[in-house]
Amino acid sequence: MLVPFAPTPAQAAPMNELAAACRRRGLWPFTHFNRVHVVPPCVISEQDAQRGLDILDEALEVADRYVEG
Repeated sequence: MLVPFAPTPAQAAPMNELAAACRRRGLWPFTHFNRVHVVPPCVISEQDAQRGLDILDEALEVADRYVEG
């Protein structure tokens, strides 16, 4: 498991880095402990939805580094 439920500050580092990577790219993620929720507004365009998913995909490279070592 990358980040446990109710992590200590040190254990939360991967999620904090993931959220920061999203924000640097213009996406404000909804994170809670060890989860990232994808909750777009009902009026989102297909283009904006795709861009948001692309940003999340790029930011998930942070998690890959923790898992791959």
